[in-house]
Amino acid sequence: MKFGLDYLTPFTIKDYLGRHEGHVLGVIGFGYPIELPATARSPLWIDIPVLDEAGTSLEVWVSSAQVSSCDYEGVCGATDGNVLFGSVILPQSSDETMQMLAKQAYMRIFSFLDHHAYPSLLRVWHYFPKITEDENGLERYRGFNVGRHEAFVASARSINEESIPAASVLGSKSGGLTVYFMAAKQPGKAVENPRQTSAYHYPQLFGPRSPIFVRALSATLSGQQCFFISGTASIVGYETVHQGDAEKQAGETLLNVRTLFQQIPLYDVTHGRILLKVYLRHLEHLAMVKAKVREEFGDRASVVYLHSDICRSDLLLEIEGAYFTEDVSV
Repeated sequence: MKFGLDYLTPFTIKDYLGRHEGHVLGVIGFGYPIELPATARSPLWIDIPVLDEAGTSLEVWVSSAQVSSCDYEGVCGATDGNVLFGSVILPQSSDETMQMLAKQAYMRIFSFLDHHAYPSLLRVWHYFPKITEDENGLERYRGFNVGRHEAFVASARSINEESIPAASVLGSKSGGLTVYFMAAKQPGKAVENPRQTSAYHYPQLFGPRSPIFVRALSATLSGQQCFFISGTASIVGYETVHQGDAEKQAGETLLNVRTLFQQIPLYDVTHGRILLKVYLRHLEHLAMVKAKVREEFGDRASVVYLHSDICRSDLLLEIEGAYFTEDVSV
């Protein structure tokens, strides 16, 4: 049994879904929404522009095993018996803060995991607009971190490297809070970057509560090694470096990504699959960043470029990724 990920275009997605009918765990669309067949299983649409001619990119998680739906209390999910995929979308009303939404989302996610007996959260993606703007005297991203922390505490979840996931938080152009995630019955193994402070140990300089994620996480899923890299940026220790210099930030970010990849036992880019999402704050940096990513990975990586705000106002780009130790395009 195999578990895998592919990035598709509007021109390839329908045929792909047809060939994988009954085996699709989740579909996440970025950019311009397009009509999708029912095999897409309640696709998510994230309002973040895709920086290519098509203007739309589809992230599709699939399994060679039969997949069944498992929705519960507002969380849409699917499982192949080994991996659990889920998502939750929470609109934001005028009397709600991002802190409230984050707590609500995670309380639902934890209830969903407990109900289906998949206790180990492996990877989480979060998107919401105006990520670095003020909300009731607190930056929205920092408020999000408070709400996430409150949910961990309320659900009696430990906050340490044995129990927290890889994660990323990016700014969308519209909407409330959209979260999607991957979980398993067995825990993964946290991987930290020796060049960086663990995010859950950040000082209060970055808000009342630290972000809850590990820099990367490895897991054995369906008999193969999967490696999830969290949102990675130009941070050394816990501080942003090369402020205002996109080229140097790109180099530092790629060094951090490379350092994480080097933590994988038997890492071999010639036999594994690398998939990256690159988020850029400013469009004018696209050509330069593309050149640097190509210099780092050549043609070995499948890459999607997105126009998005980053969780710190002084960060100009962020890169996240996944690595599979064999060709798991199923």
